[in-house]
Amino acid sequence: MTKLRSALHGISLAKNYINNILGVIVEGDSAYACAVLNRILSGTYDGGLETKLAHCFKDFLKLAISQIDRRANSAADYVARMTVLSSFWWERGMPLTQVLSFILSKDCSPM
Repeated sequence: MTKLRSALHGISLAKNYINNILGVIVEGDSAYACAVLNRILSGTYDGGLETKLAHCFKDFLKLAISQIDRRANSAADYVARMTVLSSFWWERGMPLTQVLSFILSKDCSPM
């Protein structure tokens, strides 16, 4: 559920730029969350949170769901954890924390 709530939040934020973007790619490392999001995208949903996601999805001309390797997603996981566990936020132009810099360097290294 947390991954789906995060997707809803991200899609809601993207709607602010809907007139300036061609489409959105939602990437996640959870096979379950990506399967649910793809099911919603195909028009099948159960209500509640899924209905809210479906409502947001319809506003975009192009929307794709993509599952990525968990090992390549540690930077996003770190930012999400920090957002949930503290009053951390990210704005354009902010310097990277040492921990996030390390994670990004590690993610960019060949596996």
